[in-house]
Amino acid sequence: MRSVVAITSAMSLILAQVPTTGFAQSAAPLAQPVALTSPAETQPAQAEALNPAIEKAFKAFPNGGDGLVKRISNLVVKNPKLATDVLKYVQTTPGVTYGQKTAAEHGLAAALERLGINAADMAVKAPPPQAEVYDYTWLAALAAALVVGGIVCIAVCHHHHEEIIPISPN
Repeated sequence: MRSVVAITSAMSLILAQVPTTGFAQSAAPLAQPVALTSPAETQPAQAEALNPAIEKAFKAFPNGGDGLVKRISNLVVKNPKLATDVLKYVQTTPGVTYGQKTAAEHGLAAALERLGINAADMAVKAPPPQAEVYDYTWLAALAAALVVGGIVCIAVCHHHHEEIIPISPN
């Protein structure tokens, strides 16, 4: 009986270490290869395409504040397409302080309010349906249990192969 417990325990410990894999639908996209470039070339391409007025506004107010809120609000009211550039700048530029991020948020909100855009007026699209991912680890555990059971049966059957000679009580 000890051998059955030892084999079962060993197999369960081995199965616990088996990595599970998902299907191709749930796999993360592969990282793009990185070319060796100089540090000046490693800046994101999006940062170069941004409006220089946005960069000047953030540099003029390193701690954020009402001045940056008003500047961003005025820029976005004059050109509403700059709202995405402000967001890209905040997301991609290293060294943007918490005060600047908050001021950018408040500035965008003020600009949208001045433009008369309310979030409640915008159509909300439902997220696309996700592919269902099935977990088949139970099938691997069942197969392992069947293999262990077969090994135990073979081991037990081979030990009882010697012939039993009946002994008469007379």
